[in-house]
Amino acid sequence: MSNMQAIIWLFPIIFIIHDFEEIIFIQSWISKNRYYLCEKFPKLSKKLLPHFDNITTASFAFGVAEEFITLLLR
Repeated sequence: MSNMQAIIWLFPIIFIIHDFEEIIFIQSWISKNRYYLCEKFPKLSKKLLPHFDNITTASFAFGVAEEFITLLLR
């Protein structure tokens, strides 16, 4: 296996590992960092944070799966 083939195979594996971490910790990270985000980015947080209040782990995982499938099909 050439180096390029190894890199190509590593990309989806690294993507999955990274996104599993995001899926597991998204809700706790947002609740822990909400105040910091509101202070650091007041305008942006007013628009984005209400959307994160309605996100469940399952819905976020569905979005991640959609991204992964889209990347694989390209």
